[in-house]
Amino acid sequence: MASCAGTPSRENIESLYALKQKLTTLKHAAGPLQETTGKLYGGRVPEICAGTQDYFRDVYDHLLRINQSIENLRDMVTTAISVNLSLITIQENETTKRLAAYAALVAVPTMIAGVYGMNFEHMPELKWQFGYPLSISVMVGLDLFLFWRFRKAGWL
Repeated sequence: MASCAGTPSRENIESLYALKQKLTTLKHAAGPLQETTGKLYGGRVPEICAGTQDYFRDVYDHLLRINQSIENLRDMVTTAISVNLSLITIQENETTKRLAAYAALVAVPTMIAGVYGMNFEHMPELKWQFGYPLSISVMVGLDLFLFWRFRKAGWL
């Protein structure tokens, strides 16, 4: 599987799926053989096969073990595919959290600047000497607070 350790990739899932298809093909090949040899070692058999019932019993036992191994491997491959898909979903969730955090960091100052960009006449802080520095410091302060909270939550 051609991927960095710990990072699920499309190649991993494709190779696991290809392995599952090969196991299914093998199961389709071995399944009917088990049924046929089961008939040959027990019950009525042709005269030609009369002395080989022990041999067919042995072959049947081997086919039984092979079919069980194939089923176990198919279950393990299915589990591996599910785990890989779950890991990819977790990575996508982490990326979504980061993007949401960065969007919030941009949205807060945009909202404050948007209110001041509406050109209302009766906003008391417009005529105030410290209105502009206060609005900039509120934007920076809110962004620093959000950055700190997102960092503490592990989103950034």
